[in-house]
Amino acid sequence: MRKLFVFQLLILCSITAFPQALRTINYNYIYRAAEEFSFNWKIIHGNNQIEAYYSLERANDNINLAEYDILWEIRKDLGEKEGIALTNVIYDQSFESTKSGKVILNNEATGQYVVAKITNATKKRMWIYSKQVPQTPVPYYSINNKPAVKTYALINDSVSLNGFDSTKPIIVSYYNDEFPSAAPPFSTAQARVASVIKSDSTFTSTIEKPIAFTRKGLYLVQQDTASSLGTAFRIENDYPKLAKIESLAGPLIYICTKQEYEKLRAAKNDKAQFDKIILSITGNSDRAKIFMRNYFRNVEMANRYFSSYKEGWKTDRGMIFIIFGLPEEVYLFGDREVWEYKNNAFSGRFTFVKSATLFDPENYVLIREKSYQDKWYEMIDLWRKARF
Repeated sequence: MRKLFVFQLLILCSITAFPQALRTINYNYIYRAAEEFSFNWKIIHGNNQIEAYYSLERANDNINLAEYDILWEIRKDLGEKEGIALTNVIYDQSFESTKSGKVILNNEATGQYVVAKITNATKKRMWIYSKQVPQTPVPYYSINNKPAVKTYALINDSVSLNGFDSTKPIIVSYYNDEFPSAAPPFSTAQARVASVIKSDSTFTSTIEKPIAFTRKGLYLVQQDTASSLGTAFRIENDYPKLAKIESLAGPLIYICTKQEYEKLRAAKNDKAQFDKIILSITGNSDRAKIFMRNYFRNVEMANRYFSSYKEGWKTDRGMIFIIFGLPEEVYLFGDREVWEYKNNAFSGRFTFVKSATLFDPENYVLIREKSYQDKWYEMIDLWRKARF
């Protein structure tokens, strides 16, 4: 028994002892749908305390979360190879499908990087996640009494607003805007979101009262509409996995001609008409089934990973993920994200730069290049022939 314990300890040490700078890590697993788990987390910088809330969810019933441990540390910058361990961890009640909790940080952590190392000693594997601590307190929202670790909420979720002055009312602005989908990677069109967007309606409330939003769209919550302080989020219904026929047309804009797309939009809830158009694109029913299954699996993942002030499939990263798939390598540099593809379909690189706004502090914009044009159309042709 003692030998077994020593052996397991050596395994754990072997997968955690190798020092590595955060900027040199290949993070492609954070966007891998076939991973063993999903890890969602958010750092909350409140007025009195900084906390990192997290949720580890298993991918399927065959995964035993008891085999997974989370080690926390703080690093000064992306180049530092080792950090200082964080031990002030408060665990929620664990379930077979989920582990969750929070890590409490001191106020000196602002601007530094929190690192979560998820380890599995049995499989000798480790996954590293990192986030920078906000420099100043920022408002945030909670869903069903817990700080939101996902970037969207669903209709009728109980949403609470936090980090505001409790003595003043909050102003909620609603935007029922059909934000455009991302332009192709070779386009010269600007993908940046405007710093000011005209709201469709506003109402006031108090932070003590949770709100169950009943309309799909973008919401911005502030106490002073002239300031740059607030929190924004999307409310969705058929999401992140799209199931309604009328929801499926939008993401197909990337692989359709203008005429095909207009027909799909006009079909609305008419499944027979929708299927007829898809058959005309793919050529036969077998291809149509393969295309729909694989394409909308990528759409679902884009919604999960990249939801922003607009739906995940409309964002630059979402578009590239849908068409080119999971990159072989992903590198995070704080102000930018670099995706490397090295497969039979495409060999190349996409760089996304951070373009933070009030509506989304984590918004990223693709650096577009004319040289992507030929490869883009080659990929579209492969999708239309259901070669993925």
